[in-house]
Amino acid sequence: MTAEQPDEPGAATPEAAAPEVPAPPPVIVDEVLASLRRLRGRTRVRVRAGLLGEAVEAMTAVGFQVARFDSGDGVLEKLREIIPQDARVVYQPCAAGRALQVHEVLRAEGRDIVILPDDAERLGENGSWREHLLGAQFGVTGATALVADTGSVALAEELGFGRAASNVPPVHIALALADSVVETILDAAVIARGYAALHLDRPLPRYLSLISGPSKTADIGFQLVPGMHGPRAAHVLIWDHPKGTGTGDDALRTWVLA
Repeated sequence: MTAEQPDEPGAATPEAAAPEVPAPPPVIVDEVLASLRRLRGRTRVRVRAGLLGEAVEAMTAVGFQVARFDSGDGVLEKLREIIPQDARVVYQPCAAGRALQVHEVLRAEGRDIVILPDDAERLGENGSWREHLLGAQFGVTGATALVADTGSVALAEELGFGRAASNVPPVHIALALADSVVETILDAAVIARGYAALHLDRPLPRYLSLISGPSKTADIGFQLVPGMHGPRAAHVLIWDHPKGTGTGDDALRTWVLA
């Protein structure tokens, strides 16, 4: 199914009601913004010194297939190369994907793409999203942060559909913007906290995934086997384009989005 709304009546099942979490008080929001402002300033200095190149090396070392592009057209062309025209795709809306109109492009060229709910929708029903995820060959998500120290893709969210899209299909593709790179996992946690406070009215997001390459395990005979519990292949496509500029409040709100 390629429609963007839930399936036929009766297919949806109610989502368990989440406990009410009080919104962070203004003083906490101010503290979060100050932390993000310091991190963004420090990260921009490190980016000029080659932090993104370090992140690409680290991600490649853990098994990601990484590509950088000066233009959005390059990102779209790479997506066409990875995803065959008749493929089934689940897509978690993200900053890079929206800017490039990824779902329109993929759908217009014959790919069966299902758009998963994003956090802004506050979905009350699950529909048959499980079937869509299990039937998909490719999962496309954004990236809240790229962690240079560990080569990880961090993905902060509330509903968990991006987490599922990165784990269930055999191939995961993360779309990232150049200023998503940070030095450490603790830096990624600062951005995740900022996302929760500024966009979810929560002190923390419900999910923070740290993805370090394709799935692999050495549980059986200490032999490394790829793709046992998740994707066999994982791509990171980096568009050398910023989410936003400056360190004002609005720019920081944009920066913490995946």
